[in-house]
Amino acid sequence: MSDTVVTLLVVLICAAVGTSVLAPALRGSRERRCVPRTEPDAVASVAIGTVRSVTDFVMVEVESVTGQKFVGRLRYQENDPVTAELRPGVVLLVAFDPGARERLSLADDMDVVRSAFDQMLVRKGLVTREQLDLIRYGTRSRGVVTAMRPTGTAREDYREIELDLMVRRPEGGQFPAHERTLVPESALERVAPGSLIDTYYRRGDESSVAVCVSPD
Repeated sequence: MSDTVVTLLVVLICAAVGTSVLAPALRGSRERRCVPRTEPDAVASVAIGTVRSVTDFVMVEVESVTGQKFVGRLRYQENDPVTAELRPGVVLLVAFDPGARERLSLADDMDVVRSAFDQMLVRKGLVTREQLDLIRYGTRSRGVVTAMRPTGTAREDYREIELDLMVRRPEGGQFPAHERTLVPESALERVAPGSLIDTYYRRGDESSVAVCVSPD
């Protein structure tokens, strides 16, 4: 998958900013997360699309989260205020049926988009399924970084680090934890000793935690 697709999806999910050309998919979402919490049964067929031409229909050049590249036609209703603003070169999120991928629609279902993003992270090795499970369904808390050590391993724009943490229990008290994880290179300063970061674990099982650090 190209760096452009990865960057756009990270911006969509983790930054959730403003009313840019990705606005149709951002409605109702303003919370910044490194890995969004999703429903377990969500099925994803989403992609980044670039408008190629606008006539009686909208032709879109598409690159999916699985690396597929194709051209499709965007379905829309007449007088739709969103599609009325489309021009060649505009970037947007689209949804498609893998069995009929030439027919596109706007991807305004955030659960679908988030599920696709999760699958991409696992496939690229940036997070494990166990870590995703904790982030999706575990208890969200805050952890204080007490030590941070880079391992020297890198994957794309992510750097692997070992963290020692003191994790706060929501009901009171705290416990120590150790985690090896990948974080965006741009966010390394935010995992320095003394930093507060989002931490997830299961109540009754403090043996493993997952941390969540979004890109800057």
